[in-house]
Amino acid sequence: MAFFQGGIDKVQAWIAERERSGIDFGDPRRRTPQGVLKAPKFVRFHMLDSGEGCDEIFWEDPHNFTPRRGRNGWIDSWGIYPHDNDGFREVDGMRIAERTATTQHIYREKENMFLPEIQFIDALIAKKVSQLKQVDLGDLPQRDFTLYISLPFIENPYDSRTDRYWRRIRVSGGLPLFVFADKVITPLWGWVRNLHAHIFHDFKDGALLGPKGCNAMDMMHLDKSGYKYIPEEEYCIAHILRTPGDVMGYHYDFGDNWFVDIKLEEIASNEESTGAVAVLDGAGGIPPDGEQIGTFHWADYLRKAARSPVGKRKAVAALFGATNYIQAGKKPPADPFSYDFDAFDLEGTRRAVRDALDSKASLPYASKKFVSPIGEQTPESMLSDESVMLRLGMRLKDMKKGTALAQVPVSDTTFLEEGVSVGRKDNPGNTACANCGSPSDLKACGACGQRYYCSKTCQKAHWKDRHKNECKRK
Repeated sequence: MAFFQGGIDKVQAWIAERERSGIDFGDPRRRTPQGVLKAPKFVRFHMLDSGEGCDEIFWEDPHNFTPRRGRNGWIDSWGIYPHDNDGFREVDGMRIAERTATTQHIYREKENMFLPEIQFIDALIAKKVSQLKQVDLGDLPQRDFTLYISLPFIENPYDSRTDRYWRRIRVSGGLPLFVFADKVITPLWGWVRNLHAHIFHDFKDGALLGPKGCNAMDMMHLDKSGYKYIPEEEYCIAHILRTPGDVMGYHYDFGDNWFVDIKLEEIASNEESTGAVAVLDGAGGIPPDGEQIGTFHWADYLRKAARSPVGKRKAVAALFGATNYIQAGKKPPADPFSYDFDAFDLEGTRRAVRDALDSKASLPYASKKFVSPIGEQTPESMLSDESVMLRLGMRLKDMKKGTALAQVPVSDTTFLEEGVSVGRKDNPGNTACANCGSPSDLKACGACGQRYYCSKTCQKAHWKDRHKNECKRK
């Protein structure tokens, strides 16, 4: 409440200052963070917006501005954030939060007046979408890509030149980004599907692509993660990675912040390509998902774990207290001091990816939410429209046909709740073969219509291996 009142006070102070100075409210000029009074080259400020807290870069023209570069000269997050000496973006979260509190009731979509930051990003989105439409991918969507996927900013105490956490995989260049995120990247790291938001970074120009309509809780931090992104559903890996050596970024969980680098190492010939997803190798265990631990927090835990027994005990406790470990039923070791953070389970990782491929797509518009029943709530009261609306962001009656509410216990008092597909089929243009992961030539199972296959061979193999019993229940 105090934060909101502070925003109102700032607007009133701005109005009073304009009245005292005699400056017309229609004057487009605003003081930049450097104190220079000037009009922005592209965006328009609402007459009640003083511009306080708005980054200097938004006074530039998005069509020809110089984006800010980070490590290795890469551009992340549309190129709008400054970077520290290690090349990591510096986001002033408090400044942005204060600006949001001040402007949230000034700019209204129905008045077709958007926040200057959004005006700027919208222009970048329009430019990028236009470029993507003109890209000739050739046969890249039919060729297999070998990708090296790693967690930057986490030191390897054994060899500073190599990554402590990495995975090497082979996938089709035509695999849709949404499927790549949901059914490959997430299980590769052992994270929880449909729990958090994510975005892909095209490091060539800083463009962001992410899930359409995502309502994950951490979307509240989108203004500190690039403000806005292009819906990823229409694009595949080859739209970003096209030449060996290309790297794109992946940002998972806008609150805790996990950062992933994805490097294209090799492109197979058409003759060698199968389209199948294959986990080839890796290093490092499963990082924690949840409990306010992200890339930098986990790196700090690991540093302290290497220095003292107390630090290691705390790191092991944090790891096994994370949502993904609890949901997977992982129990903490009897002896935390002997625990190996670097143990990589190749077969377990392959199984996790295969299980994800053999499942329905997640529904980002009905992401998982933690629910802890309070007071004397009954199962019936928790399923009322008002109750579900508060938790999931939609009413039961508004859920799309073929979807349902799913609840999975994570402790004796808490469960995860999300919208899931039941009778609703995956979009054949945005899924993959349930057996091998290929996105090409997909046809639905003739009996249940709930799984897609790239060939009769894959369908027969999957039927024999696991789908026979499942299909009978449809």
